[in-house]
Amino acid sequence: MNVILYLGIILITGLVAGKVVNHLKLPAVTGYLLIGLLLGPSVFNIISEETITVLTPINSIALSIIAFSIGGALSLNEIKKCGKSVMVITVTQAMGAYLFVALTLHCLLGVELHSALLFGAISTATAPAATIMVLREYKAKGPLTSNLLAVVALDDAFCLIAFGITMALAKILAGKVSGGVAAMIAAPLWELFGSIILGIVFGVVLLLLATRLKEKPDKLVLALGMVFLQAGLAEVLHLSALLAGMTMGCVAVNLLPHQAEKMFRLVSTVDTPIYVLFFVLAGANLHLGLLAKVGLVGVAYIVSRVLGKIGGATFGALISNAPAVVRKYLGLGLVPQAGVAIGLTLLVQQGMPEIAGMVTTVILGSVVVYEIIGPFFAKLAIVKAGEAHIAGN
Repeated sequence: MNVILYLGIILITGLVAGKVVNHLKLPAVTGYLLIGLLLGPSVFNIISEETITVLTPINSIALSIIAFSIGGALSLNEIKKCGKSVMVITVTQAMGAYLFVALTLHCLLGVELHSALLFGAISTATAPAATIMVLREYKAKGPLTSNLLAVVALDDAFCLIAFGITMALAKILAGKVSGGVAAMIAAPLWELFGSIILGIVFGVVLLLLATRLKEKPDKLVLALGMVFLQAGLAEVLHLSALLAGMTMGCVAVNLLPHQAEKMFRLVSTVDTPIYVLFFVLAGANLHLGLLAKVGLVGVAYIVSRVLGKIGGATFGALISNAPAVVRKYLGLGLVPQAGVAIGLTLLVQQGMPEIAGMVTTVILGSVVVYEIIGPFFAKLAIVKAGEAHIAGN
């Protein structure tokens, strides 16, 4: 297999697709996903399953950079400007999705309670990559953007806690308690706190080393090397590379803001090709055939999660007196769902294999929908809020 040839095809077709959808007033990331879908196994199979597998490391590379960049947006000074609304909205949007999905599936469709609760827990996850790319493409800036960045970053931590507790409860309801409830809760807690500790250590070490370097190329190499090293170590330790990367960026920007901001700017000068590769491959990995298999449960999950996220975010913004644009539009930026949700289905396969088939099919099928419509909703939110800077406007 000529990997270099495929990388060239992906970059060029991704670039063209991004420009084409820009003319249709859609974000470039939508074009990357759609061209990947066309090139992938679901349509023309130019990018085969084998090729996707070989290029899988690109996903980890891109997500580690995205996580680091999100953490860099979590300056305590910026969060203070958002006020208490960030924490309140993080909880209410997640719980809105959790309750809406679980109640819809259990009460309206008769899905067993333990299964419905697991669907609810998985629904709390939000994929940051697509939303962050849209914000970056349109140079979004303002109260909505600040709140959205913070909520997206904090959401994964909440999701890990919710899923750990729910998995323990689901096993009790299904009569499958083994190893004790404490052991079942301990695993996700280790993932949560272990990831945070790892991120703190790498953030501090990054700053200590960066202060000794003067040349910009050296700082760039150091930043990327530390980001990749941290992500790889997180995988070895069965931690969340996404959460660890966010923590690393957050620690860096809050301890030495000026030094950290220089590194974030340097990383942003070289990351675009990696993001194009990531989203085109993500599109290639979407399987249209799953849409025909999700059934009524899948449709209900897709709709109820969106309604729960938007409703929960709106409610949280209202009770925390967030700005009007946050109340109206923040929920639209929380639609995408991908990596974390897929990872949680693997835990369901390990812990409750008897329902894993249904859960996996529904979640993977919904990811196809969310990843395609998510960027559009994110753009709609920042445009309606007046925070998008679109060329020619």
